[in-house]
Amino acid sequence: MRDDMQSFAATEDWLERFQLKHDPFAPRPAGFRFFQPKRKEVLAQLHHFARFGDRPVLVSGPEGSGKTLLRQALVVSSDKNSVQSVVMSGKDMPDAEQLLAHACLAVGVSGRDEAALLEAAQNLARTGMQVWLVVDDAQLLTAAALQMLLDVAGAGQKDGVRLFLFADGAVERLLLQVESPLDGDWLQRILLKPLDAGEMAVYLTERLEAAGQGIELFDEAQLEWLHEHSEGWHGRINELARELLATEDEPVAAARSLPAMPWRSLAALVLVGVGVLIAWRMGDTPQEPARTVLQLPEPVVEASMEAPPQPSLPVQSGQAAALQAVAEDELEESLAADVVSEPVPPPVLPEVDAEPDVVAPPQDRPVATVAPVVAAEPVPAAVPAAMAQPPASQPAAAPTPAPAPAARTNEPPARTVAPAGGLHGADWYRQRKANEYVLQLLGSRSRQAALDFAAQHRQLSDLALLETTHEGKPWYVVTQGVYADRQRAQQAIAKLPENLRRQSPWPRSIGSVQQALP
Repeated sequence: MRDDMQSFAATEDWLERFQLKHDPFAPRPAGFRFFQPKRKEVLAQLHHFARFGDRPVLVSGPEGSGKTLLRQALVVSSDKNSVQSVVMSGKDMPDAEQLLAHACLAVGVSGRDEAALLEAAQNLARTGMQVWLVVDDAQLLTAAALQMLLDVAGAGQKDGVRLFLFADGAVERLLLQVESPLDGDWLQRILLKPLDAGEMAVYLTERLEAAGQGIELFDEAQLEWLHEHSEGWHGRINELARELLATEDEPVAAARSLPAMPWRSLAALVLVGVGVLIAWRMGDTPQEPARTVLQLPEPVVEASMEAPPQPSLPVQSGQAAALQAVAEDELEESLAADVVSEPVPPPVLPEVDAEPDVVAPPQDRPVATVAPVVAAEPVPAAVPAAMAQPPASQPAAAPTPAPAPAARTNEPPARTVAPAGGLHGADWYRQRKANEYVLQLLGSRSRQAALDFAAQHRQLSDLALLETTHEGKPWYVVTQGVYADRQRAQQAIAKLPENLRRQSPWPRSIGSVQQALP
């Protein structure tokens, strides 16, 4: 107890020295939210596998790599109308019986066995819902518990059961003790990556600014030391950064804290005092005190500029017990729109609306007697399929309007038709055998984005576009190749360009594609 009190007092000491409102390196500080771009890419992959994959997903990384935050983001960003998430922890529920009881209770069935859970998944599938089994600290599960989860995921795969495991490297020993009901490479692996030096600086900046300070508390040498010894992992960065500040020498710490002192406020007070002193010495006339009063707002305005950290104060007013809910609400607001949705650009509409501007000029030309005839002819001259009755000798009188319509008529085909030139469509899918496989490269809400993607990789053979719907909205999928079985499709991934391999393409049966066709 005494050690805890001493530790608390030491923490209070360095927080006061650096004028920090709270410990910026606590696991869940108030008002802090940070979700790096790399993690957003992983989150998009998880949703992609949940929608189209047929294998369990393992997200692995060392302690402090952000697995739990990613797990929270996955659940928060899911569509509650189409997904029933069952969140479990190997730390709290390591046994198969505990996991089954919790999962059955979450989906609303009275049974406590695999059959009851699978029956509930079937009933939910009839209403268009998936069941996501999300397990944190999966390395702490027993082999029997992991085997049960794999059996349920394999048996319920067609009914929308998806299994997500979040674990550190110790899970590899556990995987050797289980057998998967799926053939071949039965596990989809995602390995989390550490922060680079620039990302670490952004991470530290946001944590310190939420506590009322900035990255200036660390010099360049300390930042390099932090990145080298933490290896870019969030948890280790927090530990080492706290140690650096807590063990900083008093004079250096005081010097570092000086920029945060309210010097502008002090300067304003000095100016006010000088003004009052001058008014005191020259106080015979009533006008002089009035002038000194008029000088007061100027330093006060300058003093109010000392509050750049205050925008974070409303965020920090939540209680510590509600930090989990606050973090999830913020994640839902900032990430739910980034998962599988893309804006659909309307490039053609503005060009269609602009057509009347080309036809309108004849209204301005009736001033000359010959102008109506001349203005009516150049427009058809640029479109050979249009009217041919005007005399052939007068189109040369107005050559300049002709290029403008020509440029407008050529622009839309360049954006919509050209990228799809080498793409197969729905008829091609229907002609293939259901037991053949393709590689799914991309899924997007935007048809134009899918076409542009196909145009960038037109050197690949048998590119095809699947147009279907997802959650009641259009969904466009680009696939590549046609392979006799899953194994050959899996082998073909290694022959794809490196930038495509990084996007985790995966084999998909022609039969599942045919089922998705409208």
